[in-house]
Amino acid sequence: MVHFFRYRNAVCGKFLVGKFLRKTAGKVQTVRVLTSGQSKQSGKDIAVSIVAWAAAVLLFGKSLWWLAGTALAREQIAHAAVVLIFGVVFLLRDRAEARTLALGFGRRATGFYAGACLGAALAGFFHQPLLMLCALGFLAGAVLLFVFGDSVFRPALGFGLAFSGFTFLSVLFPYADWPLRLLAGKTAMWFFGIFGDPVQLGLAGDPPRLVLVNGGRPFEVATECNGFGIISGCILLALLLVFSRRLRVVDKVIVLALAPMLGLFSNAARISLIVLLAPAAGKNYQVMHETVGILLFFGTLAALWWLVAGLPERRRKSPAGSQTKSDIS
Repeated sequence: MVHFFRYRNAVCGKFLVGKFLRKTAGKVQTVRVLTSGQSKQSGKDIAVSIVAWAAAVLLFGKSLWWLAGTALAREQIAHAAVVLIFGVVFLLRDRAEARTLALGFGRRATGFYAGACLGAALAGFFHQPLLMLCALGFLAGAVLLFVFGDSVFRPALGFGLAFSGFTFLSVLFPYADWPLRLLAGKTAMWFFGIFGDPVQLGLAGDPPRLVLVNGGRPFEVATECNGFGIISGCILLALLLVFSRRLRVVDKVIVLALAPMLGLFSNAARISLIVLLAPAAGKNYQVMHETVGILLFFGTLAALWWLVAGLPERRRKSPAGSQTKSDIS
């Protein structure tokens, strides 16, 4: 199980990037044509933008550098970041308002940027890291609004909240490793119990390792198998999607509560399937291991996307009173 995420990166990274580039090649040209003829920023506006983002680098550079280093050091956090980035890219891909680059501070972009600076100042003054999490969320939203304009307010709101969540999960990771491993192991035991195939879960060795024993064969539930990647990926994707649409409050609460449970059960199902298929896999164990992991990882995220896309949006206040169409379906 230790090599699961490394293999998944190698197999799926090129596939996802290539697929996205093929689908968006025509739209990139559209964006260039629109912006080349419609940019009306004055020299003063450009100077203000440069100064503003230079100040943001000074304020948030250390925090962003730490986030980047943490993602590079922890594969599960890197996977969560990839889910977040690809989520916002695919979310914006089919939105007409995202095909024109604004590259300027509109009213909402200015508000988000001011919120980020205020949050950073308060975090430094009161020595409260929680305020910096909020500030980074405002900053992420400000970037999206600066690039595409105030018309992408809802995706920017979802991206900002998800980025704050990503920062919080990155801080939480060292404390969540063993609890998540135990939870994954116990949930896998529950899966086996349903099918009448009891297993044992316990600690072995020094330093201690969490081991799941099935039919006398031991399977280590290592750090890479704690499910942090898929659980955090589901949480971040849920935050991004539910706040990017005009959903009812009850639907948002249900999706946000369901997302971590979906990730937990997906990870437990992955462990259970690998253990069940191991005797039949023989020399092809590693291929089976990675195939099961890849299918469940992306299948879970696709299921969550499909679930949110199928939820009805609140009606806009318009004379026609027509229901809005989903932007993520």
